[in-house]
Amino acid sequence: VAGSPATARRILPVAVGVVAVLAALAGWARATGDLPARDREHDGGVIVTRAAASEIRHGRNPYTADFGPLLPESWQLVQGTGGELVENPVRDHFPYLPAAALVHVPFVVAADAVGQTWDPRILGWAAVVAAMVVVARRPEPAWARLGAVLGVGSAFAIIYLSWGTNDPFAAALAVVALALADRAPGWAGVALAVAVSAKLLLAVLVPPLALVVWLTGGAAGLRRWWTFPAVLAATVIPALLADPGAFLDDAVWFNLGRSEPRMPTSGIGIPAVAPGFDGVPLAVLTGLGLVAALVLPLVAVRRRPSVWVAGAASGLALLAVLVPARTFQVNYLVLVAALLPLVLLASPRPGPSDLSGTGPPA
Repeated sequence: VAGSPATARRILPVAVGVVAVLAALAGWARATGDLPARDREHDGGVIVTRAAASEIRHGRNPYTADFGPLLPESWQLVQGTGGELVENPVRDHFPYLPAAALVHVPFVVAADAVGQTWDPRILGWAAVVAAMVVVARRPEPAWARLGAVLGVGSAFAIIYLSWGTNDPFAAALAVVALALADRAPGWAGVALAVAVSAKLLLAVLVPPLALVVWLTGGAAGLRRWWTFPAVLAATVIPALLADPGAFLDDAVWFNLGRSEPRMPTSGIGIPAVAPGFDGVPLAVLTGLGLVAALVLPLVAVRRRPSVWVAGAASGLALLAVLVPARTFQVNYLVLVAALLPLVLLASPRPGPSDLSGTGPPA
C-alpha cells in the first residue's frame, strides 16, 4: 500500500466505513443480545458513567453517590488473579474527572424525555468515527493515514467499545486533538481535556504535546490551547470545592490504587502474571517506568517536534507505566494501539502538518 498511493487512497474510505459499521454492529449485538449482565455493559464505562451524568443532571454530586443499587448482581464483586473477591470499588467511586460525565448529560436528558435509557457507548462510537474521519482527511500520505485509522479502529477498540469501556472514547478524542492541533487548537484543547477526564492515563500525552507546541509556536502557540486548562478548571474546580475529600478519593486516589476498597491485582501486568516478582525489584522497575514515561517522550519530541511523535511516544510511555502496574487491564491496550501508529504520520522533516498551534486562533 505504501508503494501505491492510489490504492491507499481508495482503501482509506472503505476502511473507515467498515470499521464504523463493525463497531456499531458489535455494540448493538452486545447491548441487546442474550448475554449475562456483566457481559452486556461495563460497570464503569456504561453503568456508572450514565448514573454520574444523571446525578449531575439532578444537581447532585457524583463523587458522593452510591452506585451499588444500579449494579447488577454480577458486578457487585470483582475478582483478582488469585481468586480474591472484593466489593466492586465503583459502587461508591466515580473514577473519572467530571467532564467524562458532563458530556453525557445532554443525552441523558434527551433520552429521559422520550422514555429511553442513554447508552454512553453511542458517544464512544461517535468519537471513534470522528477520529477516523479527521485522520483520513489529513494531508499526510494516504498509506500513513490508513495505518493511523486502523490503529484508532483496531480490534481492541471494536471489542472494548462494544462492551462499554471508555478507553476507545478517550483514545479517539486524544487522536482528534492531535489531528486538529494545527488547524483548530481551541477545539483540540477541548477534545484533549475530555480525553484526559475519561482516562487519566492520557495525562502522559500532555508534557510532550506542550513541548511540541512551545518549540513550534512559542508562547503564542501555547495560548491557542487555552481551552485545555479552561475546560479542566471549569469542570474540576466545582467538584473539588463541593467535597474535596470525595473528589480526591474517587478521581485521584482510586486511580493510584490508594482508595478503599482497592481493586485486586488482576490483568496482564507483572504483579498479576508473575506474582513472585515483587518487593524491591518491582519497585525499582516501577520507578524506572515512571522516569521513562516522563522523560523519553520529551526527548523524542525535542529531537523531532511533531504532534504525531508526541502521540506515538506517549503510547510507549503508557506501556512503561502499565507493565509493572498492579491492575494493567487488557482494555488499556486500546490507548496504546491508537497512539503508536501515529508515528506513521510524522514526515522526515517538519512541515505545516507537523506543527501544533501555528494555525489561526480557534
